[in-house]
Amino acid sequence: MLNDDKGERLWALDLDALRKAFETYVQEHKTTAAEWGEHAKRFLEKQRVSQGQSR
Repeated sequence: MLNDDKGERLWALDLDALRKAFETYVQEHKTTAAEWGEHAKRFLEKQRVSQGQSR
């Protein structure tokens, strides 16, 4: 279990789900390894917004 910067707990299963979702994102957008950093930032921001709207 990890804490994010807002004090929320992240479980290993959450992280595994994020990893799998990012793998799908990378494949769909044909992202190269060199571009992963920037795409990861965008992906996580979209996930954060999506989570905020579902609460």
